[in-house]
Parts: sequence; C-alpha cells; structure tokens
Amino acid sequence: LLSFLGSLHLLQLGSADFRVVGPGHPLHATVGQDIVLPCHLSPSMDARSLEIRWIRYQFSEIVHQYQNGQDQHWEQMQEYVGRTELDKDGLSSGILDLRIVGLRPSDEGQYVCTVRDAASYGEATVDLEVAGAFFQTTHHSMAALIVFIALSLLLTAVTGSLLKRKMLLSRELGESFWPLPPSK
Repeated sequence: LLSFLGSLHLLQLGSADFRVVGPGHPLHATVGQDIVLPCHLSPSMDARSLEIRWIRYQFSEIVHQYQNGQDQHWEQMQEYVGRTELDKDGLSSGILDLRIVGLRPSDEGQYVCTVRDAASYGEATVDLEVAGAFFQTTHHSMAALIVFIALSLLLTAVTGSLLKRKMLLSRELGESFWPLPPSK
C-alpha cells in the first residue's frame, strides 16, 4: 500500500500544473504585416508533448493546432491555411507564440491560446487590432473622389473660358450674346 501511495504521489508531481499567459494588452498591427501573438506557460516547461490550439474567440474555430509533436491542419479555418506558424523552437521552454502572415482586416479580434495535457488545461486571450482596414478600403474611394473633383474643376474652367470667349467674340461682331429665338 505504501508503494502504491508513493507511486500516486509521483504521478501527481509528474502531471505538472501550469498557467497559460498572454500579453495582457491588445496588440496593434497593420493590414499586410506579419504579427506574432505571444503566449507562454508559467512556470516555464516543455510544451512539445502538449496539445496547443489557437482559436478565434468569436467563431470558436481553430486558427492553428499542434498535437502529438506536429501541426494538425485538417480542422484549421480556411482563412488561415498557409498563414500561421507555431514557434517550434520555443516549445521546449514553454513559448507558444503564433505567427500570422499577411494580416487581413478580418483577422482583427480576440484569439485564445489553449493548452491541454492529460491532467491540466489552461488558456489565455490575445486581442488583435488591425489598423488600415478602413483606410485601405477608403483609399481607392478617396482617390476616385479627388479625380472627380479635379475633373469637375477642369470642366468648369474650360466651360467658363469658352463662354467668355464667345461673349467677347459676340461683342466684336456687334451681336447679342444671348440670341433671341426667331419670331413667328
């Protein structure tokens, strides 16, 4: 019985409890940039044997999953295929950072880093704010508006110049600038 209790105690010590820690503040990035979503285990421990999932909070769908020592892509959201990478070099020291390449406006929002082993579970949230989404879409609209205004001013100037020229020509010829309609 004593050896069983000793074995049980060793099992409990072996199933390490951990906390998953995020940055504690929102991250800011721009459309088109790459960004690293930081996350780590506390206390620092080897995470290579753990199941690590990065999830979009709003959609509860998988952005990136790592399990059994490798990335698992079959459940990954289509929008993130080929755009995410877990920092494998940091896993041995409990670093769970996720890189997202080529940020899109739709990437803005809350991400959850979840970690699980047979006995423990933890999660941390990371808020990502993506700037440029509004400016990128309105940039083309602003350019079109500027072109429209410039063309309108040019047309007004040309029309005014032509009218002035016609008025001067009419005076020289002694004609009325505003001709009267023919009488019946």
